[in-house]
Amino acid sequence: DNVLLIDIGAGNTELGVFEGNDFIYTNTIPLGGDNITNDISIVLGISEEEAERLKKQYSLAMKSYIDNDNEILLTTYKDDSKKVIKSSELIEIIEARIEEIFSLVNKDITTKGIKSRINNVVLTGQGITTISKSDVAGKIILNIPVKISTGRAISTVRPEYRTAYALVRYIASRPFAKTVSSNIDSTAKESFFQTILERIKEFFYS
Repeated sequence: DNVLLIDIGAGNTELGVFEGNDFIYTNTIPLGGDNITNDISIVLGISEEEAERLKKQYSLAMKSYIDNDNEILLTTYKDDSKKVIKSSELIEIIEARIEEIFSLVNKDITTKGIKSRINNVVLTGQGITTISKSDVAGKIILNIPVKISTGRAISTVRPEYRTAYALVRYIASRPFAKTVSSNIDSTAKESFFQTILERIKEFFYS
């Protein structure tokens, strides 16, 4: 099974493609969760701290999934004056940046000629996994099935293992999975990737 792993962190989006028994492609797009926070801050004229808090509180990737369009009181708006917005206005800002990230991923894999060979997408990373419906947004833009991993942050893992580690963590969280070695640094790269590739088929065909 050919898999694209998208790891959206705070400042970057990492791509990794597995094809058959090979890890065939990797790239970095310089956009991530911090860009969403920054957008909210600039568009609404509020502090980065409040923007981050609102992003976490109203963490939805698609305006069409809003149940209740609440009013939000902005507390740091322009010299401490108060302003009220609708939650849909906030979510629209989140949605626009998430759409851009997925569109750039789509453009990248299309330009490289590998999109048609990808069957499944795994979405992970601290910049995206807390935002509800981000997998749906990805599926619509990429037109490939997307599964989301809500595993722990993987930023402490050595860069060359990050994409692979995310996938192993995700697959290991599945009920059927056997134990996965957490001793990443001492594992030979070749055997490490082999472990992942064996588990990919289990994961997608279970």
